[in-house]
Amino acid sequence: MRRLRFLALFEARRAVSAVISNVILIGAVIVVGFAVLSWANSQANSYSSSYGKTVSSDINKLEEKIAFEYIFYNKVTTSLSAYIINCGLIDGVKVSQVLVSNSSWSYTYYNIQLKLLNNTSTPQINRGQEAYFSTFPGTLTSGGSYMITVLTTRGSSFETAFLA
Repeated sequence: MRRLRFLALFEARRAVSAVISNVILIGAVIVVGFAVLSWANSQANSYSSSYGKTVSSDINKLEEKIAFEYIFYNKVTTSLSAYIINCGLIDGVKVSQVLVSNSSWSYTYYNIQLKLLNNTSTPQINRGQEAYFSTFPGTLTSGGSYMITVLTTRGSSFETAFLA
């Protein structure tokens, strides 16, 4: 009697196919789970790397500090020279724009050429280095008050007032 039941179980293929289909489904769910886990891990690593670069860039921006040493306007050549020093905590400060303005007008200069005090051109200034640049804002009113703003490639802004 027991033997008949055992043989009947082997002959009933429905039970075996249900077990096999459940094993296949469980295997598929596990494979899909590992695929999703792998994708989530790569996305987390990507976001972590991007966040780290952003934080590092923001810290570098905070460590930038440019001080104006001297500003000179030549009335004959109508050139404006600004002497600056990198007194921040980071090397490689690059000037991207200079804005000269007063209460009624402003002009932005791009592609500023920095020069060290020995007149050699430099794309950037490092900690403790002094440099200057010249612009040609046109005729400024003698004794007039003006603002000069220096923007760096990292997005820092430094400004000072001067009299022409």
